[in-house]
Amino acid sequence: MKSDGCIDIDLSAIESLGVALDDYAEDLAKELEVSMVDTVVTIEKYAKHRCPVDTGKLRASIAGEVKGFEEGSVGTNTEYAMAVEYGSRPHDIKPNEKKALAFEKGGEKVVVKRVKHPGNKAQPFLEPAFMVGGRVAQKNFDQAVVETQAKAQAKLEES
Repeated sequence: MKSDGCIDIDLSAIESLGVALDDYAEDLAKELEVSMVDTVVTIEKYAKHRCPVDTGKLRASIAGEVKGFEEGSVGTNTEYAMAVEYGSRPHDIKPNEKKALAFEKGGEKVVVKRVKHPGNKAQPFLEPAFMVGGRVAQKNFDQAVVETQAKAQAKLEES
């Protein structure tokens, strides 16, 4: 308290705190986006590694996408991916638009009205990748928060 009865308040520390908090939100968003990209890339690589290969179409179709730090996805657009991931029961394959199916077997052309597919056992590649990705995401996002907090603390100590 001054001798004239007034209190002198230094607001520079509060202003510094406000700037640090604004920077913290921006810095955290940037770090979390880097974490999201790393997580999605890890999931995509692991899914491709685990993916069974016949023609290579399924493996090549596996792709990741990141939308900021809030959303990331990995998937495939092939119609048979679920049958590979989860397996399938025996089923008939019939032509959609034609009257018959045509394919080669043993070097000879075969034309049939339907094929009895024996089904296939599950060959999971996406689910295991997401399991690994969950652990990677936890580590990445925790690290992003710790690094951003340390950066904010350093800025506050400088001011």
